Amino acid sequence: MLKRKMLKRTKITFIKKIAFIIAQVMIVASLISACSGGGQPLVSIGAASESNGEPAETSENLPEAAAEDSGLDATPFNVENGAVVRFLHIYPEHADAIAKSIEIIERDYPLTVEVSVTPWNEVTKTIQTASASGEMYDTFFQWNSQVPGYDQSGLLLDLTPYFEADPTWEPNFLNEECLTQYANLDGKIMGIPLRGTGVFIIYNKTMFDENGWTIPGTEEELAELCEKIIADTDEKITPIMAPGKPNGFQMESARAKIFDHIVYMAGEIENPLRLTDRMIDWQGLYAKSGEIMKDWYQRDFFGKNPFGLEREEGQTVFFTGTASMLLCNNNELIALRDMNEETGNYELGSFMWPAPKDCDETLFTSAGFGDGWGAWAGSKYPNAAAAFLRGMSSSEVMTIWANQERCVVAASGIVYADSLQQSFADQFARSGKYRVVPDYNTGNLGTNRSQVFVDYMTDDTMTADEFERQINELTRKAIEDAEE
Repeated sequence: MLKRKMLKRTKITFIKKIAFIIAQVMIVASLISACSGGGQPLVSIGAASESNGEPAETSENLPEAAAEDSGLDATPFNVENGAVVRFLHIYPEHADAIAKSIEIIERDYPLTVEVSVTPWNEVTKTIQTASASGEMYDTFFQWNSQVPGYDQSGLLLDLTPYFEADPTWEPNFLNEECLTQYANLDGKIMGIPLRGTGVFIIYNKTMFDENGWTIPGTEEELAELCEKIIADTDEKITPIMAPGKPNGFQMESARAKIFDHIVYMAGEIENPLRLTDRMIDWQGLYAKSGEIMKDWYQRDFFGKNPFGLEREEGQTVFFTGTASMLLCNNNELIALRDMNEETGNYELGSFMWPAPKDCDETLFTSAGFGDGWGAWAGSKYPNAAAAFLRGMSSSEVMTIWANQERCVVAASGIVYADSLQQSFADQFARSGKYRVVPDYNTGNLGTNRSQVFVDYMTDDTMTADEFERQINELTRKAIEDAEE
């Protein structure tokens, strides 16, 4: 059984913590009352029926036939009679995988699934509206960063008893860390992960081999490689394509990787204020990360205008052979493979952003299994909702997401058909270590910080110290707003 770890938090007084929780509940309540609209069912699988009301009668354990045919170890979740699970997701591009997943779940459990989809940037509003209207989804998409707020507002079903009842469930996951990303302050499991998200450097192996360039082992060697690429190609090849639109995008990702190693070497990586995103005086560390990025930017390591390029435009630059490396998210793999086939059809490789030579650990801090699922605490069919999540995390379903959709899934024992994807997956063993988990409602803090970064990078008159001062002030204001 999972050894439920307490997430590292700032040690604040009991009174402040109670005040914070009350404030969070009030914030969520106010958001719910203010929102309207939401996702509409696009697919209905099985007979429709009402999904709200009094608790339904429960059945006995899964039928023998279902257990025999199942791709997972069937467990006695006592699925309620006539259970209809209303399910909300954000993946129209993965509609086939969703349909196949549900087909397997309906085969293995006596339940029916009704599917709704909403855009990823509207899912929070959709859930708030559904919850306020009493027509909440039984299971739904959630980011791991949303677990604390959703839990404090009473939205999430505690899955811990189901994990305890089914000792085969937890071993299905890649490791304990990916589950603790969906735990609440008390270590209870309030959701499950689906797939990992992390930023890697993809490189044109064909181009590297032709020019005798080698993969850098340190951050300093990466800078030297960028200089060499510019010199060897008479400035015709951009060393690292890092699309910076919107809000700094992958340029900000690069700065964050530099910053993590600076903080680690300064001995602040496990500072509780950092781990809860409450640091409001970085003592020059944030400024140093900005200085390094600005230096690289001004030396054209990222091309002439990275902040004017969106993700797809950056990919195009890379695959037309005018950039040797691409900073990208692993979930872009399908698009990358398709684009590569249409253009240069180069041999591709990948590596993580390297640590400085004086750093004894290469960090993958910002990566994690951020995309996941939750279940509603007020569901008429809580056992069916839990069974649905059990099915979504089965090896059979996860293999579909891994090899059809080319996701790095939060499952153990998966064999990836794509070699580049396998290299991504191998690195996720490091993900989540020293991960920052805010213990307050950060609001638009991330977007605001990114905009300050863009301002700093594109304004020759703005100093690194001013950059850090504004970041500190944004954090201080966000904390104050959350705890008012």
